[in-house]
Amino acid sequence: MSWITPDLIEILLSILKAVVILLVVVTCGAFMSFGERRLLGLFQNRYGPNRVGWGGSLQLVADMIKMFFKEDWIPKFSDRVIFTLAPMIAFTSLLLSFAIVPVSPNWVVADLNIGILFFLMMAGLAVYAVLFAGWSSNNKYSLLGAMRASAQTVSYEVFLVFP
Repeated sequence: MSWITPDLIEILLSILKAVVILLVVVTCGAFMSFGERRLLGLFQNRYGPNRVGWGGSLQLVADMIKMFFKEDWIPKFSDRVIFTLAPMIAFTSLLLSFAIVPVSPNWVVADLNIGILFFLMMAGLAVYAVLFAGWSSNNKYSLLGAMRASAQTVSYEVFLVFP
């Protein structure tokens, strides 16, 4: 067992922490989406997502199966590489911004001295992902929508920097 070094253990622990953060973020997103759909159904006086299982308890599983079998549709004249890279950039910036959140005093994925600056940088990177998605679809309306969403996001970030 001489190949197990303290550096290797530290790397494996960092990978394990990153996987746990990934699972927590994805699970929270799924439950928040389910709760939002239930509340919107209640507010609009209609049935929410309660078709699968008792009271909709298996709706998350049904939605997950549905997402696995959805078609990955790319517009005909789009820039395929950037169009597929844009959601990956957005999701990566989301995960990296959660990596600086301490779970306990001894349990944090990335212990940075410049944590708030890193968070703001990741928020700025998500703006580029939206712009890339709008531009790469080769559609003027998608580009205008992406520019509008990016302008809104950047204008909201001003209040994060200057409280």
